[in-house]
Amino acid sequence: EDDDDDDGGGRGDAAAEPSAPGRAGGAAAADDPGARRLKGHILGICLSARRNMCVHADVSKEGDRERVDEMCRQLTAPWIRDSTGKEAKGDRKLCTHYEKYEQSLSNQSQLLTDGIYTIEDLREKGLEEGFGWCPYYAARRLIQAADVVVLNYQYVLDPKVSMASQLGGAPIMPGSRQAFGGKGAEGGGHLEPSIVVFDEAHNIDDVCIESLSVRLNRQRLDQSSGNLTRLSNEIERVKKEDNARLQDEYRRLVQGLQAAGQIDANIAERLQSPVLPDDLVNEAIPGNIRRAEHFISLLRRIVNFLRRYLQVDRAQCEGPLSILHKFEEDVEVDAKSLKFCHERLRSLLNTLRVSNLDEFTPITKVADFVTLLGTYAQGFTVITDPYPEAEGIYDPTLLLSCLDASLAIRPVLKRYQSVILTSGTISPLEMYPKILGMTNVVVTESFSITMARRCLCPLIVTHGPDQVPITSRFSLREDPGVVHNYGELLEQLVQTVPDGMVCFFTSYRYMEQIIEKWYETGVIARVLKHKLVFLETKDVVATTYALNLYRQACDSGQGAVFLSVARGKVAEGIDFDRHYGRCVVLFGVPFQYSLSRELRARLEFLKEHYGIKEAEFLNFDAMRQASQCLGRVIRSKRDYGVMVFADQRYARLDKRSKIPDWIQNFLEPGHIVMASDVAVAAARTFLLEMSQPYEEPVGSTASVLTPEALRALQFREGKAAAEAATPAAPPPEKRPRLGEGGEGGGGFAEEGAAARLEEGQGAAEAPWEASSAPEPVLATGAGPGIGRRDPWAGL
Repeated sequence: EDDDDDDGGGRGDAAAEPSAPGRAGGAAAADDPGARRLKGHILGICLSARRNMCVHADVSKEGDRERVDEMCRQLTAPWIRDSTGKEAKGDRKLCTHYEKYEQSLSNQSQLLTDGIYTIEDLREKGLEEGFGWCPYYAARRLIQAADVVVLNYQYVLDPKVSMASQLGGAPIMPGSRQAFGGKGAEGGGHLEPSIVVFDEAHNIDDVCIESLSVRLNRQRLDQSSGNLTRLSNEIERVKKEDNARLQDEYRRLVQGLQAAGQIDANIAERLQSPVLPDDLVNEAIPGNIRRAEHFISLLRRIVNFLRRYLQVDRAQCEGPLSILHKFEEDVEVDAKSLKFCHERLRSLLNTLRVSNLDEFTPITKVADFVTLLGTYAQGFTVITDPYPEAEGIYDPTLLLSCLDASLAIRPVLKRYQSVILTSGTISPLEMYPKILGMTNVVVTESFSITMARRCLCPLIVTHGPDQVPITSRFSLREDPGVVHNYGELLEQLVQTVPDGMVCFFTSYRYMEQIIEKWYETGVIARVLKHKLVFLETKDVVATTYALNLYRQACDSGQGAVFLSVARGKVAEGIDFDRHYGRCVVLFGVPFQYSLSRELRARLEFLKEHYGIKEAEFLNFDAMRQASQCLGRVIRSKRDYGVMVFADQRYARLDKRSKIPDWIQNFLEPGHIVMASDVAVAAARTFLLEMSQPYEEPVGSTASVLTPEALRALQFREGKAAAEAATPAAPPPEKRPRLGEGGEGGGGFAEEGAAARLEEGQGAAEAPWEASSAPEPVLATGAGPGIGRRDPWAGL
């Protein structure tokens, strides 16, 4: 994510609806995007951080995101480019890719033609001879004209990042009138005609809460004081430079007046005094710099107050209104002033021409803290914890924790016409509208998965062969019988499952505890006789190295076991497709740590405002994490694998009902309550069946359609739709009755018809004409002897 200011290139972009033509500085400006869509032509763009999109020869070599952002700003900032233009050519280097981007905009040339462009495609365009522009700034420009934009959650949910992306029009900050449906939020009451799709949205509430939460500690506050000192020095330097510049301009003005004979030498000498009146200097300084000293002084008082507030010896929780009252008494500042600290600091950093914004992250965090505090009166809590890491290690932490996920997504719901949440593990569906504050949900649907054969084998293991229950319940975690049964289950699965296995524990602490016992009892040594064992750690580099070795072991045929943690990096973003994951084992139910102060505060908020019980939310959160872990092994229709729920609590209806439907459809009744040895036998049978040669069905019944089968299916569906749209044939005309127009009996028929009309007492039309349905006695098909029997034939 790139939470920088709009420090060049993107500044001044038009904020318009997605259907407005020509918003990309010439890209697709020749025709209306609406007309392009009718022709079947669309423009799809991907947007990511500078680190992922930069093609500059030197900057792209840097691996650190902050360093890449800093070097990019030093080459593309407007004041850098202006000063370079005034200096001698070659004294300072600029980014050639960014200069080509600016040149393309000034020439109104088309940046890209219609098509779908990934990040790699844009990077290739940035290196081509005919293009050569900066992919990052080009993507930021093109997203306003693109039909499809693929980007990170933060560009839509995080107010700081969304201000930089300018996605789909003018950005909206939470707390502003637009964010709460004020006038102009949707252009006079109309929503933007865009569709926002959140993919992998099972954790979207956690993303919303994280985007509006701020954590501070003593180290960050000390760094903030250093930032304020540097900003004060910069302000003084800029004031002096402006003063000298004004003095030069004033001296040239006086010399011009003297040369014109309008003033004499004495007046000119007196007017050219190097000392300007203070009020003239202050008036000449821009307003945002003139008041900068007062703003810096305010931030100093805020930092000092937070330092004193952190001097605690026990944990405490406090609401936003209580803290604001202390701010008003101690710092002498109201909530209205705090609300604009974030924007005020951004403006000051931009005016001071600061390129390395990441150096001022500490004071930016402080500004974010007080801005959120002054904006929201509810949905937040302030938690102070003197021992956040462990007892005895004093490192007080101040956390402004968001409790209401709807605060971050509310501007999106109010701004865009359609918002779609989708994920393979977004279950149960009815919980998400509650916690996200969605009041106008149109449809909630859970789609099943189509497989050519039964490629999944879910197994719920509740006990071992000795009938000792298998569970990660806190009271039974150290039970030797539970640890033994878990180890025996792993040993048997290692001997049964080919290639790769992935095991998930509920936490790092529990994984370390179980592995320690397994080492002591020889379980690990016996497992190593069949497969290699790798661990996930909190170190990202070490975990990445372990994953690479795990894949090498699977590719070589040796096979391996990867021991991981639910809610970790591996559980969220790593795919174990094909032979990398033929079995996934979930040791326990991944509940959150229920004694966490953040979780307790959120549970109380959900119960008070949304009526969600504590147990209901904890079960929902645990099961979505479990489903996410299990889904790591099934990544395509041709994939197959065994899913082992190793905890007796999964057999309960309140847990089992929250498993996604596409997994429940493969859960057989006999696989709900199983012993570990029976489960291993079922897994062996399933894997043996999957290993047999198999020919996929072809045609319209296939799970994966070939292009020919897809065209044939479209043809049949189109033909059926055309037949359904064809108007129904009119009812058949009345056929002559028996004897009409023929020899013998004709008079009898005519007399019968006349008699029936007389009985109708002057009816204007025959009964079969007045009714929409044909008269039964006349529905004789093709005539006597054909079709149904003619009732008049006997006459």
